[in-house]
Amino acid sequence: MPVEPNAGEWAQRLFGECQLLDARRTQRLVDTMSLLGQCGGGSISKACAQQAAAMQGGYRLLRNPKMSVQAMSEAGFAATVQQLVVGRRTLAIEDSSLLSYSHSVAEELGDTGGRQESQNKGMWAHTTLLVDADSGMTHGLVAQTLWCRDQEPRGKRQQRHERHPQEKESFKWSLQAQQIRERLGEHRGDVITVSDRESDVFAYLYDKHRHAERFIVRAAQDRALVDSDERLFETVLTSPVRGQMKVSVPQRGGRPAREATLSLRSAAVVLKAPPRQGIDAQAQVPLNAMMAEELDVDPSDALCWLLLTSEPIQTSQQLEEVLGFYAMRWRIEEFHKAWKSGARVEKMRMQSKETLERMVVMLAFVAVRLLQLRETLDNAEAAALPCTQVLSETEWKVLWVSIATKPKAYPKITPTLKWAYQAVAKLGGFYDSKRTGRASWAAMYEGWMRLQDQVRVITALQHQPL
Repeated sequence: MPVEPNAGEWAQRLFGECQLLDARRTQRLVDTMSLLGQCGGGSISKACAQQAAAMQGGYRLLRNPKMSVQAMSEAGFAATVQQLVVGRRTLAIEDSSLLSYSHSVAEELGDTGGRQESQNKGMWAHTTLLVDADSGMTHGLVAQTLWCRDQEPRGKRQQRHERHPQEKESFKWSLQAQQIRERLGEHRGDVITVSDRESDVFAYLYDKHRHAERFIVRAAQDRALVDSDERLFETVLTSPVRGQMKVSVPQRGGRPAREATLSLRSAAVVLKAPPRQGIDAQAQVPLNAMMAEELDVDPSDALCWLLLTSEPIQTSQQLEEVLGFYAMRWRIEEFHKAWKSGARVEKMRMQSKETLERMVVMLAFVAVRLLQLRETLDNAEAAALPCTQVLSETEWKVLWVSIATKPKAYPKITPTLKWAYQAVAKLGGFYDSKRTGRASWAAMYEGWMRLQDQVRVITALQHQPL
């Protein structure tokens, strides 16, 4: 889904049908989201700038007890599903993240899992993002659960096997799977859920199998197998190599970028139910397991992924496809960065948990818009399009003047989206010292806000010259 250049149309598509019991309230939500989408997130006051009425209306909306987070979320999720095409494969990438706060509202929030004496409290979010499996473009959010973790369970990890699965935090995986299958409707058979090791929970795998749903889960537990003395890891490690695949490993920290060669192994297995409270001892999960292991490198630096999947992996092509789908799991981490560093969700200073939760959800959809914008600019074909696909005529001309080291005439041909991305990043203080060509979310946010400030000044002067 390419990003919509008009923030008003984007907001109307997502929330125009939101059921808030009053058409005026829905319109206020659309108007406020349009302003947030235009400036890339941040606070209501920054988004509304000098528009006093819009600012007052936005804050009044956040404080209104009839402003239902569930209704707003459901409207956005439904709009995402409407973009799907029956028969086209889609990845549902899910993961959890902590939103941490230290101001006055923190007293109403929950444990962050850090030092017990820490002043920071937080809100946890479990999010599922829909991504086109073939093009790699993000459709949007289809599920998100927010909760605050109690302090009391600290130190009780050793008792986790004695608790019913529905009493554990890990039940979030099964709970969100249920919500997603209800929303997807006719698209269920086209969607493959992708998740990391935290989701290697037997109750979740059994739930996916029981509902005949497609999944790719990175294994964390060396599970017992039906009719075998070997456990999962040994079975896969001793299976024959079925092929090799080269993948690009990006630069991170002190690790240089490299091209890794992975050997691919696979085996069909049936997982045995663990002896846990609340789990049927006769439950079984038949699935395919594959190992992707990097060759000829120091074992401490080598890539090694053991994946559990419902997808066929009999051929090297099928193995490569499953591995490629799992590699796209990183998209949910990019969403988290866009949410925190781009839309600045952790910078919000709301006065109550309820208003904070409403703002958190609103900025989650803004973060998707930012993510889609970056994807568009990273796409070679799309990046060559005119920047008016995203920027207005005034915006790109102001940007042209702002980054010029000396006065330059406007070009006869409208600059490209790639130019716009680099120009906004430069305005935000980005210097490509690592030669990656990718600016941080913070630099993009700063550059975008500076551009919007300059555009407002120019627009004001046009209406009332000096």
